[in-house]
Amino acid sequence: MTKHTVDSTGRDILEPYVRQHAATVRASLAVVLADEPDAIHAARVATRRLRSVLKTYRPLWTSGHRSLRDELRWYASALSRPRDLEVVGGWLETILDDPRTQAVAGAGDAARELTQRVSLDRDTALTEMRRELAGGRFAELAAALPPGDWSPAAEVPAGLLVSGLAAVPARAAAAEAAELPRGADRPAALHELRKTTKAARYAVDALGSDAADQAAAWKTVTETLGVAQDGQVAQSVLAELQEDAPAHRAVWDALSAMVEEAARAAEVSGLELVRTASSLPYPRVDHH
Repeated sequence: MTKHTVDSTGRDILEPYVRQHAATVRASLAVVLADEPDAIHAARVATRRLRSVLKTYRPLWTSGHRSLRDELRWYASALSRPRDLEVVGGWLETILDDPRTQAVAGAGDAARELTQRVSLDRDTALTEMRRELAGGRFAELAAALPPGDWSPAAEVPAGLLVSGLAAVPARAAAAEAAELPRGADRPAALHELRKTTKAARYAVDALGSDAADQAAAWKTVTETLGVAQDGQVAQSVLAELQEDAPAHRAVWDALSAMVEEAARAAEVSGLELVRTASSLPYPRVDHH
């Protein structure tokens, strides 16, 4: 990994990162449409990293790239449902192997029902994704990557600007975590918090080895809060199964209770991890 110096500019640090993930997005459409292993996940991650970095470090480009960020959001959204079902399906199948679930009558038949349901839902999601990605919209997005309109601010020594910009989403995440509402508004607020923690993660990830500790801490935050988010998708799948396969209701109820338990534990742990990550020193990019 390239080491930064006291003379490194914001462009020196961010351009390789932006080019790397832009290349992943540009090359992703064919493998995404073919549903090749890990293709949707890789494309969605690269898309989110680009959009987040363009927002966090927007003074480094002459354009705010609002429309480009909107198009990256569109692409990530088109990929989201198939990937979410892939993750949640694997999680539910793991829980079904838990001795507590296996002890419930009909667990074996329920497992087959679950596999069929997730497979059917994912096939439907893939069809919708392919329909959304038909036409020329993706080609226009790919042609706009990577953005090359670097501003004069991009030539400023990184320690004078980039370090401060990197800290903004971390501060925002700490504030959101401290003010999470109770009741019906909490799930939506928790979802927004997770998006902010992803921005904090990608902001420091873009800085490379200079912010390795911060990147590792925020990665743990996003993965932990992700369990809480996955819980909502899992519960929607189980709600469908309770309607469509009521003979296995005891199994669905057991799964639902275990998902809820895991999601609540992830929320508690995730909020504590936010406090830990946001207390780390601001990343420095000028000490080599």
